[in-house]
Amino acid sequence: MSLFVSRDELQELTGFKKKSLQIKQLSNFGIPFEVNRLGSPVVLRSAIEDTLSGTKLPKKRSKSINLESLRKAKGGN
Repeated sequence: MSLFVSRDELQELTGFKKKSLQIKQLSNFGIPFEVNRLGSPVVLRSAIEDTLSGTKLPKKRSKSINLESLRKAKGGN
């Protein structure tokens, strides 16, 4: 068994074939993933098992910008 979920399994899990919709659905499910150079989501099998079993609480991916961190990095107050 592979460490990562296959493309077919991702399609079955999310209900979508299109990469961008798979990514959106994984985020909605709270399943952690990374996006590879081809724009495809890469998901650890254990991440799905942990999330769906309730072993670990799902984390929503944040798409907001932390403006305070940017100001501090620039030396502003």
